[in-house]
Amino acid sequence: MTPRRARRLAALLATVTAVAVAGCSTTSTKNTPAPPAPSATLRAAPAPAISPGVTADSIKVGFVYPDLSVVRQYVNVDHGDYQAVFTALVDKVNASGGINGRKIVPVFGAVDVISPAGAQDTCVKLTQDEKVFAVLGSLNADDALCYVQTHKTLTVGGDLNAARYLKAQAPWFSDLRGGDAAGDGLKQFDNGGLAGKKVAVIGYTADQYTMNSVVAPALKKLGVTPVATAVMDAPITDPAAVAQQTGVFVQKFQSVGADAVIVVGGAAGSFPAQLEKVSYRPQLLFTDQAQASSYSLSSGKHDFSTLNNAESLAIGTDWNNPPNQACIDTIEAAIPSLKGKLVDPSTVASGQPTLGTSESVACRYLDLFTAIAKKAGKDLTYASFQQAGSSLGTLQLPTYTDKANYTAGNPGGAIPLRVWKYDAAKGTWVLTAN
Repeated sequence: MTPRRARRLAALLATVTAVAVAGCSTTSTKNTPAPPAPSATLRAAPAPAISPGVTADSIKVGFVYPDLSVVRQYVNVDHGDYQAVFTALVDKVNASGGINGRKIVPVFGAVDVISPAGAQDTCVKLTQDEKVFAVLGSLNADDALCYVQTHKTLTVGGDLNAARYLKAQAPWFSDLRGGDAAGDGLKQFDNGGLAGKKVAVIGYTADQYTMNSVVAPALKKLGVTPVATAVMDAPITDPAAVAQQTGVFVQKFQSVGADAVIVVGGAAGSFPAQLEKVSYRPQLLFTDQAQASSYSLSSGKHDFSTLNNAESLAIGTDWNNPPNQACIDTIEAAIPSLKGKLVDPSTVASGQPTLGTSESVACRYLDLFTAIAKKAGKDLTYASFQQAGSSLGTLQLPTYTDKANYTAGNPGGAIPLRVWKYDAAKGTWVLTAN
């Protein structure tokens, strides 16, 4: 593999466990049609009373996850065996009587993360070839739309923001809100001191929805008018172009005196990397801690003084909460070789296997699906599932500090974001006490 291809692959893989990003420019976005603003009450059209993949004693469920085996010869990344972990948890549910007497029949959809058509191919396999009742798992950015919009298949997981949700043609529930939650989170930055700073904003083209419909209104409400805004549109597959354009933005922000930069979504990797090349050190405020971590945990030589006083937004995590410990116990009982290895991925040194990633994804989404399906009752259809999910109420999901709350207006669970601060001594992000 050539060095250029290796860099390209590493850039692509940075999106596997976070929101996928695309493409960088300082051009105005005033002519870009604004997507609908996020709302506390997202309404969905009534789902039909259909039940594909459901029999009197079974439910066919598709499980989606990234196939990292295709890249391990190039990049050292290991989330563990998703299929084995999902299987262990499904077997536990089935051994306990299933869901209202129905056993889950798993169908696995590994996404080829190298192939541009990988996500689409998996979507077609599960929805058209296997005709599953529901799809659960790890879905990047717009990947969920192939299921809930194109193929009208019930989905649990993925970044459920208002713009995507309004396109859904099937029930959709998740624990992630794809940037919508950032609006409430911004007021927590710097202990509420944003109004006293010169703030700049940067994000990729793919993040314009969050920038325009979430971040901009939230800043206006806080009385903050950005001194500069930059939209990145260089192809992420061309590191040289990304570096060149990001360097222009660094100079622009420095020239207007920005002392704080809100880094939206995927810009978390490229912007601080370019800051390393100059002495300019604004406070970095990341709207997505997972993306910020992709930078702070990246291998190679870095000057992480770029992260001095940096803050990020993310759901608060509690790896030891009871639901997660129950999942870990189940998996370790089924796969003894994993005993003691399913630890919080954020505590694992860069380059080491993060086996807890597959555990977290599998536990969260199977727990959520099971809770809703059980509440739906014996007559399991898209209509009954949608109604059950919309009235589920509070639920403590694995690995989270705060409970989710599923109501008719909150299919994303409304889990609040918390502020994380970068700890230079530990080289990691630490949850604040807010």
